[in-house]
Amino acid sequence: MRIKLFVLPISFCFIAALNASNKLDSNMSKGMAFVQAKNYKNAIIEFDNCISQRSNYAEAYFQRGTCYLLLNKHNIALVDFNQALRLDSSLYEAYYNRALAEHAIKNYTFSEADFLLYQSRVPKDDRVLSSLALLMEDMQEYKSAIAYYSEYLKLHPNDFETLKSRALVYAEINAIELAIADLDICLRPDANDTAIWMCKGNIYYDAQRFSEAIDAYNVILLLYPDNKAALYNRADAYTSLKRYDEAVRDYQFLSSKDKYNSEYYFNIGFCYLQEGKNQEAILSFGKALDTEYSNMGLLLMLRGIAYNNLKLQGEACSDWQKSVEIGYKEAQKYRNDFCK
Repeated sequence: MRIKLFVLPISFCFIAALNASNKLDSNMSKGMAFVQAKNYKNAIIEFDNCISQRSNYAEAYFQRGTCYLLLNKHNIALVDFNQALRLDSSLYEAYYNRALAEHAIKNYTFSEADFLLYQSRVPKDDRVLSSLALLMEDMQEYKSAIAYYSEYLKLHPNDFETLKSRALVYAEINAIELAIADLDICLRPDANDTAIWMCKGNIYYDAQRFSEAIDAYNVILLLYPDNKAALYNRADAYTSLKRYDEAVRDYQFLSSKDKYNSEYYFNIGFCYLQEGKNQEAILSFGKALDTEYSNMGLLLMLRGIAYNNLKLQGEACSDWQKSVEIGYKEAQKYRNDFCK
């Protein structure tokens, strides 16, 4: 996808094991208090103390593992979840959190197995559906991801974040109309939601439906004329439609707001080159060069073409030679064909 705007919701599960103070010792109580305050490092210290006092304390391993999970220490978390389940296989939340840790380190098969096991034990917990959908996306099993999202949406039809997520997966399999239909539902509560319009524009862009992409970006720009992302994406769409004058207008506006962004100057130069405005292209490529455009080989090759179109062979050959020297092989053909 061109820009993935929506982060799929991973529900990091955490059970507060304290239902009554007489069930847990002082260290567990302190650990849970630290968890509530999101102070996971200090919580781990308290759970360490619990385990040192009671080595078969499954709940302490589970809670410590969850803290490690929230700190993105996934391999350490797995060790604790495994120990918790060895001690108490009915601690079902450990299966769920272990699945999250396995997903994070790309143990996809194990992650799926744990999610499904958890689902079989706790069938009413529908958050596992969205977690499975996300896992299927990472496994590029897009139809399965859609199925899980759809199952979740049957229970929560107005969950707009999930609708956005399903829309992006529909786009991955080129089911563009279904993707747009989901996003249109998301626009019902707020027709001016620029994030949704951006998503629509990007989906149309990736599907090479550039006119429809421009229409979506235009909605954003009517509301926020200085929106950089919408201007840049619209300029790219104009370029793809060979509407170079309109593209240049957008790129120039962007460069007026950020004069050190080499990408804008490069794109202006590219558009001018396509229109046969070689002198203007050379000037723009020069500005991109001065502001350290990332793909120097491509820039020099294209500027060399503009020089060549103006019959400035010396300058053209110099650019092509430099382009070849820094490893841009495509410039070699021009150098060989036009330079002695």
